[in-house]
Amino acid sequence: MGNIRFKLQNILIENKRSLEQYGEMMYRGDTLRYNKTISAYTLRPGEFAEFFTYFNACSLSKWRKYGKVDNVSLSLVCKGDFRITMFGHYTDGSDISKETLGTREYHLDEKTDINIPVPKDTKCSVIGFRIRVMGSGNPERKPGDVNFWFYEGGWNTFIDRSMINDVRIALTTVTFKKEEYIISNMSLLEKELFYTDEPARDHIKVRIIDNGRTLDPEDFESDYMELLPNENTGGSGGYTRGMIEAINDKDFRPTHVLLMDDDVLVLPEAFVRTYSLLALLRPEYSNRYISGAMLFYEKMNIQHEDVGFVHDDGSYGPNKTDFDMCRWDSVLKNEREFNYHKNSYAGWWYCCVPVGMIKRDRLPLPLFIRGDDVEFSLANNAEFLTLNGICIWHRGFSTKFNAALELYMVHRNSLIIQAVSGICKDIDFIERIEGFFWKELRRLAYNNCELLLDAVEEFCNGPEFLFTPEGERIMKEHAKKNEAMFVAESAYRDIPIDYSTIYQKNQTPLTPMELERYEKTCNGQTLQDSALKKKIAVIAYDWFDDPAKQYMAEKILAVNAFDHTAHLRVRDKERFEELVARHDRVMDYYNTHKEEIEQQYAEAGKTLKTETFWRKYLNMPPLDGDQE
Repeated sequence: MGNIRFKLQNILIENKRSLEQYGEMMYRGDTLRYNKTISAYTLRPGEFAEFFTYFNACSLSKWRKYGKVDNVSLSLVCKGDFRITMFGHYTDGSDISKETLGTREYHLDEKTDINIPVPKDTKCSVIGFRIRVMGSGNPERKPGDVNFWFYEGGWNTFIDRSMINDVRIALTTVTFKKEEYIISNMSLLEKELFYTDEPARDHIKVRIIDNGRTLDPEDFESDYMELLPNENTGGSGGYTRGMIEAINDKDFRPTHVLLMDDDVLVLPEAFVRTYSLLALLRPEYSNRYISGAMLFYEKMNIQHEDVGFVHDDGSYGPNKTDFDMCRWDSVLKNEREFNYHKNSYAGWWYCCVPVGMIKRDRLPLPLFIRGDDVEFSLANNAEFLTLNGICIWHRGFSTKFNAALELYMVHRNSLIIQAVSGICKDIDFIERIEGFFWKELRRLAYNNCELLLDAVEEFCNGPEFLFTPEGERIMKEHAKKNEAMFVAESAYRDIPIDYSTIYQKNQTPLTPMELERYEKTCNGQTLQDSALKKKIAVIAYDWFDDPAKQYMAEKILAVNAFDHTAHLRVRDKERFEELVARHDRVMDYYNTHKEEIEQQYAEAGKTLKTETFWRKYLNMPPLDGDQE
């Protein structure tokens, strides 16, 4: 059938959608100025631009290993007088080496499509290029005149058309009363993907699962998109609805389901690269999940996670350290082959799952929110692919602590997924809950302690509550226990607050004797009031803990340093004693009945994961042959 040029990724120049401060994720060097009249970016003689960056370097080793790619080339549509130097980097142990792959000089009077092959014998795992503009030698040109015009470009491969995989991606996003995010993201997709000549556009169909039922389906009806009103069954119910729709779609017949959060910022290029990777994927990797990276919206150059894992202590977090994606070495290090932890998972902020990995009797659990993506990855023994530029930015992820979510919902669901699916068996989630209970009790965070005990107690009540759509009601009830945060400047104006030191350790740590007293007396709550300090302690309201800051304080001001709100915690000996007594009752019951409870959940899981169950749960028509 003959070779065709197949796009791996585009070269991105314009820093759209809040990325203006992070230009080095696109390119480094002199500013490429945009000329609207001719739709081109320009440089003057002596100026340069370098493209070994997060969005514009090519992850050569990954394309060669995972894709049916035996050749890669750089294609640019441009004109002018300039030199292009192609170069790359590779690692040898902990050392990083650079290799220059050649320099070419061009003198183009007309807009021209140039193609530069990457040497097949290069050692580089990631490659980029640099453009430096020369003078034209034309006496009619004035010094400083533009002498380079860039129209478009990308990294490509030449491949026989018959080798390209048949790929159809069902993009599913779940929303609950976040209209502005959905409208913004869908408008962007229409403008920069579906109404362009990108090959990926005809291989993606969007389903918006509207759990809030606040959007009009007619506003989103098109050849590429549809909106489905859904019961508010949380993220797990919304994403499962998307999976069920996909595996039963006899018209589009998706090969993959792409799960994406609604309240994210995303560039359409992520979908272009996802499609390209799937279209060229080798058969032996066809069951891999593509796990998109999550970067912080508040600091957009920092990648927090691309593949997460359940730590040995029961916490959740990234396999990799945070990377600054404005740094060239992070671009390289992020693409190294990584031995993921055995309890690794792909977060559903951006996760592309092969339809072949979605079974009618092995759907997600109805957990409402938190833990569903973890369980789905681990129970399916998922393996992962990541690629620079396949990413989203999550809004508010790093600045909002919600105790009802983090202390109740996460811990309750951790116990459930362990019991139902037999995953993370080597992790003691109860030990983690115990640690948090006593830590929060010493911080006078009585509501937080209640939420932790709620998690264990409701797990012990058995799986019956999972069979009916009670998630919204349950979450609202527990959200009432979140501490009420007030504007600090008005509510606590008499308490001096240094927001810059909230997350710094006290300069004078506790002595071993003080620390022993702090722990044995639960920060003085078993002592007489005369042993307490009258000065109000100021601490972080979230995970950060430094016993020296709240040592023996009668009152504690818990502060959110990001939005300058706070909550004043006051010692309450009666409530302290009630919580300790409740803790002993709940933990004694759990330890006595643990095996029996876990067996109940394991048995329930055989039903809770089935399409038959989910259709009834979501108020969908039953499968053919199923009874109402």
